[in-house]
Amino acid sequence: MDTERDNSYVLGYHGFVYTSRRIASGPTTRYPGVLLLSADYQPFVLTPEGGPALSANAAVVAPRVARSLDAQGVPLLSFNVMPSHDAYHVFRAMQRPGLLAIDRYAFSPLDEAFGLLCRGEARLSDATLIFEQTLTVAVPLMPPAAPPDATSLQILRMLENNPELSLDELARVCGRSQHAMSRLFAAAVGMSLRDYHGWLKQRRTYKLLCSNRSLTDVAQAAGFVDSPHFSRTFARWYGQSPSFSRDPKFVRVINPRQAHEPACLSQTGPEGLIPLPTGKR
Repeated sequence: MDTERDNSYVLGYHGFVYTSRRIASGPTTRYPGVLLLSADYQPFVLTPEGGPALSANAAVVAPRVARSLDAQGVPLLSFNVMPSHDAYHVFRAMQRPGLLAIDRYAFSPLDEAFGLLCRGEARLSDATLIFEQTLTVAVPLMPPAAPPDATSLQILRMLENNPELSLDELARVCGRSQHAMSRLFAAAVGMSLRDYHGWLKQRRTYKLLCSNRSLTDVAQAAGFVDSPHFSRTFARWYGQSPSFSRDPKFVRVINPRQAHEPACLSQTGPEGLIPLPTGKR
């Protein structure tokens, strides 16, 4: 299997996994919370904007934290946790500077599964399982966070069914004033409604990028002014151009629209996968 290409596992609206051996980017800022793991335990370097560098082989990054990353030559796994995922509130509760080194050895039972992801050999369903397994290990290593309250959960459920709801519509359904709804929304989702709509644009862009549309069409469909604006924004999110991210010579994309998938995890049989808990966190 070709190990030189990056791998992008698109897991729907809850998150995605990206693996690479050549990441060296300037400052990027993205809406998901991010878990970074070195597959072979080599350290990488994270540098928050205006702060000291952090050298680690496992680290978590809070949402919307601007940072540079130097992982050139390191087989890196990037687990991106979207606002609609159950664990997102733990990432967004992290305090400044929003970067935290954690114990890489806590994930060692998943090392063989991580190798499959890095080689592009996992099915999408297996990548989803590994994603959840990895977060099950990561969350107890992070600072504790209070779970969302009942109103916050109601808002999250409504947004899951209809992400384009306006503040007026949410306020009407919840029986709150617009001002109160604005505060509740920020508490529930961890960002303002304006930033949330920015995240919707980001997740829409990532989905469209995996299609056969031209970059101009993708930019227009995602709501950007033009292709240059789209390219600049995408680079600010991910540290690389959209043309690189969709070029099969550089990135192997595994998404639900594929007609076939690589060899199944259950066929290769890695040992030591950690049983997932029943029910949601």
